[in-house]
Amino acid sequence: MPARNSYKYIILLLVLFSCSKNQILQQPDISLGNVNFISDTSMKKMEGIYTLGSGSSALGTQFVCKASKYKVSFFSNAGGVFMILSYGLDPSDSSLKFSGFWRFSQVPTQGLINFTLDKADALAFLKTGDISNLSLPGNFYDPDNKASPITLKFSKNFSAYAKATPFEIYAHHGVQTTSNPPFAQNSLLGVMNDEDYGVNGLEFDVQLTLDQVPIMMHDGNIDIRLTQKSPISGDYNQYSFTFLEDYIRLVDGQKIPSLDQCLTAFIDSTTMKYFWMDIKGDVGIFEALLPVVQKAYAHAASVGREVVIYADMPSKTVIGQFQSYPEYRASGLPTMCELTYQDVVDNGCTRWGPRYSRGLLLSDVATAHAAGIRVISWTLNQKSLIDNYIQNGQFDGFISDYPSYVVYDFYTMK
Repeated sequence: MPARNSYKYIILLLVLFSCSKNQILQQPDISLGNVNFISDTSMKKMEGIYTLGSGSSALGTQFVCKASKYKVSFFSNAGGVFMILSYGLDPSDSSLKFSGFWRFSQVPTQGLINFTLDKADALAFLKTGDISNLSLPGNFYDPDNKASPITLKFSKNFSAYAKATPFEIYAHHGVQTTSNPPFAQNSLLGVMNDEDYGVNGLEFDVQLTLDQVPIMMHDGNIDIRLTQKSPISGDYNQYSFTFLEDYIRLVDGQKIPSLDQCLTAFIDSTTMKYFWMDIKGDVGIFEALLPVVQKAYAHAASVGREVVIYADMPSKTVIGQFQSYPEYRASGLPTMCELTYQDVVDNGCTRWGPRYSRGLLLSDVATAHAAGIRVISWTLNQKSLIDNYIQNGQFDGFISDYPSYVVYDFYTMK
């Protein structure tokens, strides 16, 4: 365990000074030390529903466990709490170590947490994959670094419905963009870490630079909402990609990534399947997208990754750009429209993305499903709304700033 005092002051400073949507609450950098690597395929056998076996209930009493490419995460029934843990086999005693952090979704409060499986239990799990009697004893630390014991026990497997349904959960521009995010939205760190927060898809925004490079950025103009203060002003399409790399930094200091960089990281560094490109309507955008997306699909095929990368049309302006470059539609690449169902049909889209405020749309969703069209609602942030749309809707997925709610509800409600 890292020195308590170091984390105590780091976490307290982060909590005190992370109070607006633009301020970053960085993930604690947890090191397990000298441990042996375990594949994500082995750790996925841990997935299921766990209950609090003993110890403090401050982090909840029931948890959904999901494994990403490099982490194991737990999503709680209490306050959108989640835990993200690194893992590895300790060569000194053959125990399986878990170390990471917990956090509330909607407030900037977090702390450290760890679990340990002793040699007998660790080797039995890794050999058989049997988790029917799995128990994870450990400790969690509050923001003052005060330790409390906690034990999580496996309770049951996911339902047949949850295991068989390819439900899509998207990070909105990256995880938790409305409440002290762990990294800047539309960023490479988002691509490489968002999966740990329970999502299997990314919704990122696409603009064009002066030299027709698709970049990941929501706003069309350079301002301090999304980037650090600089002497540069104007629109992104006034500058080349190289110039922006040299002179603009996102709010957490990262460079603005290109779509090509993000898709490469998405394929190579995650197991996520879905990449939603929210197109912002620059002239020539679909001509610039086509070779980048085709390259990404070719790369995914070469490394055995199944992905779905699709361009979203959120406005009539973007539909006009799509229609002005028929080669994109002719390529057969998947597309989405956020407007009416008829717009989806007229433009040959494979997906429909209606805003949540339009309601459950049960009849229209059924019509879309009959035509083989998937329907994703956005952006669902209220817990009660998420509950209702999972229980009573027929959507194929959601975008949310708080995916921990969606993960917990989906895997425990049906």
